[in-house]
Amino acid sequence: MAFLVGGLLVVFALLFIIMIISSLIIICPPNRVAVISGRQRTLSDGRTVGYRILKGGRTLRIPSLEKVAWMDLNTIPLEVSVTNAYSKGTIPLNVQGIANVKVSSSEGLLENAAERFLNVPHASIGQIAKETLEANLRGVLATLSPEEVNEDRLKFSQQLIDEADDDIKTLGLELDVMKIQNVTDDNQY
Repeated sequence: MAFLVGGLLVVFALLFIIMIISSLIIICPPNRVAVISGRQRTLSDGRTVGYRILKGGRTLRIPSLEKVAWMDLNTIPLEVSVTNAYSKGTIPLNVQGIANVKVSSSEGLLENAAERFLNVPHASIGQIAKETLEANLRGVLATLSPEEVNEDRLKFSQQLIDEADDDIKTLGLELDVMKIQNVTDDNQY
């Protein structure tokens, strides 16, 4: 009887230890990143931050010292549109397009995103990206005539991507796709 009780205690102790260890293990799928904050760490550029980032894989966290937050790397589809944006010939144009952005998984950009968007809903991230793209869209439109905008939409889209890329990367985002769907004006130009 004592042998049976001793064996049960050992089994329960092992299960308890396994449960504790499994609660300390962080397993990160490839479409998310885990931001583990609480301890100081030096980045490759020399900055000291109070977090580390895990993208795909697993690690152990130290209880009471480290806290885990998650960020999704999924694509955020956006409808981008501007109205009455003046082109080079001072013709007000209306432009509609689509864009796909996501939190960048590239080193350096991922840290930017973590500092700006940790615990921020996808909808809010999308709204910030949309406003940034629309501002860049107005800027590019101001440099092109209505004919240039309408005749070569691929070139127009590429100019917009080139213009917006730095702003988007500063936020820690990545622009996957940007396509112009429709260009019109109210003056029937």
